[in-house]
Amino acid sequence: MKVLSIDLDYIMGPVIETYQGLHWDENGNTRWDFLYENSDFQESHLYIDQAGLLYCYQTFLKALEESPDANVCFGYEHDEILFQLYEHENIHVINIDHHDDVMASDFEEYDDNLERELKTIQFHDRVHEGNWGAWLHVREKLSSFTWICNPTSGNLNRNEFNQELLGEKYKTYDRTQYEFYDYKFDEIFVCLSPQYIPKNHWHYFTMFMIAYEHYTGKKVNVASMGKRKFEQEIRHNQVTNAILYKRPDGG
Repeated sequence: MKVLSIDLDYIMGPVIETYQGLHWDENGNTRWDFLYENSDFQESHLYIDQAGLLYCYQTFLKALEESPDANVCFGYEHDEILFQLYEHENIHVINIDHHDDVMASDFEEYDDNLERELKTIQFHDRVHEGNWGAWLHVREKLSSFTWICNPTSGNLNRNEFNQELLGEKYKTYDRTQYEFYDYKFDEIFVCLSPQYIPKNHWHYFTMFMIAYEHYTGKKVNVASMGKRKFEQEIRHNQVTNAILYKRPDGG
């Protein structure tokens, strides 16, 4: 199964590292209100990489043209891609993204940060938008993972760990280094990441949806987006199994 995944936070490459850790909130609208109210940042400071946008858009259009039978999905957060992937095996991912999405460095206060996160994925299905790549690998569903990155990405600092974890499955390139041999995909996923891309740039996500509707004649089901998050769907599975196992009737 060949997958093209595009996270539009990629277009924020020139500036994202200056703000992404500031005034964080899971609610995208709240996050940006907090940032502008409590810092010197203004909307005009958070500009896009126009060449990066054109790269994502051109790649998306070529994939639509050459993959008429592909399943095309749009989502707000990147772990939504797993709703399309989790039942499959032999998955080959090309991920255009500012973040690697293999690991997320969730436990930076510990010396064994990445090892600790990996154990939570292995033993507790602790997956989210930042580590869905490792989750696929741990579940033995991943055959290759190619990250097309921004050279400015701070995630490159953990690339050695990703390489050791995934081995030959894992490749990293910036867009000047990577050449698509074809644009035929089984799955195409476009992600907004509203906590990482400022509100005044959300309309670029709309542009991708308009292109999809024009090329395919199909409508994007906007009402369904954001209603389900894979992280939340499986978060309590082990809890459920535990309490059901302890019930006297086993029911």
